[in-house]
Amino acid sequence: MRRILAEFLNMLGSRAIDIGKPNLGKSMYRFAASVDPRWSVPWYNLGLQAKYEGRWEESQRFNQRAVELNPSDEAAWWNLGIAATALKNWSEARRAWKACGTELIEGGEDVRMPPVTGCVRLDPNGRGEVVWGERLDPARIVVLNVPLPESSRRFRDIILNDGATNGKRTDSCGNEISVFDELCIWKVSPYSTFRAHLRIPDETAEKHLIELCNAHEFGVEDWSTMRFICAECSRGTPGPHRCEAKPLQDGTRRFGFGAKSQQELLAVLREWSSANASADVGELELVLSVTRS
Repeated sequence: MRRILAEFLNMLGSRAIDIGKPNLGKSMYRFAASVDPRWSVPWYNLGLQAKYEGRWEESQRFNQRAVELNPSDEAAWWNLGIAATALKNWSEARRAWKACGTELIEGGEDVRMPPVTGCVRLDPNGRGEVVWGERLDPARIVVLNVPLPESSRRFRDIILNDGATNGKRTDSCGNEISVFDELCIWKVSPYSTFRAHLRIPDETAEKHLIELCNAHEFGVEDWSTMRFICAECSRGTPGPHRCEAKPLQDGTRRFGFGAKSQQELLAVLREWSSANASADVGELELVLSVTRS
C-alpha cells in the first residue's frame, strides 16, 4: 500500500512540474519519499529538479540518497556526477563517473577523462547557439569557438553541461558528435570577445590569419559563415543547409576574436594585413568583456 500511494504522489509531482508548478511538484515528491522512504524514484526526481534549478548541494544530496537505495540507477549516478562537479567535490564526482563506466585519467586534483571533441548548446532555452569544444569530463566542456556576443559566452569559457544528448553534429571527418545542453558557466574565461570587418584577398591570407591567431592563442571565428537553423533541426541531426553567407557590401567579412588584450590582438591583425597584399582590418570593436553584469 505504501508503494502504491508513493507512486500516485510521485505521479502528481511530475504532472505539477510539467504544467509549470515546481513548488507543488517538489512537495509531492517529498511526500512520496516520506510515505515510502526506501523507494529511490522520488529522491531521483527531487535531485533532477534541483539540478535544473542550479541548487547543487540539494541535487547532490538527493542523488546520493537515490543511488544508495538503487545502486543500478545510472541516471541518478550521472546527475550526482554533475552536481558534484558543480560543487568541485572531486572525490564524489569520480565515484559517480566510475559507477557510470566512464574512463578517467588517474591523478590530478579535478576529474579528467581522455580529451574528446564535443558540442554544447549555449542558452538552450533562448538563442540556442551550438558551439564546438573539448570535453574535460562528462559534465564540462571548454568552448573553442568564438560565440556570438548575444550568447554572453566567450572563447574558452568552461560550461557545465547536462547529461542527455540533445541533437547531433557532424565533424570534418564525418563523425557524428553529440550535442549537450548548457546548465551554467562552470568557469569564466579570461578572454574578451572582439569584432572586426576584415578584407581577406584569398585563401592563403585566411590561412595565415588563422595560423597567427593560433600561435598567439587567440580565438578566431568567421561569423559571416555562420548558419541559422530551426529549433527542430538544432535538436536533431541537421543535414546539409544552404549557406546564405556572402561578403558584406564593401567586400569585407565579419570576424569574431577571443583575446585577453585588445592591443595584442590589434598588433597581430596589423602584422597580418601588412604581410598580405590587399588585406585590410576595419575598426576592432570590443563586444563582450571579461566582466559580466
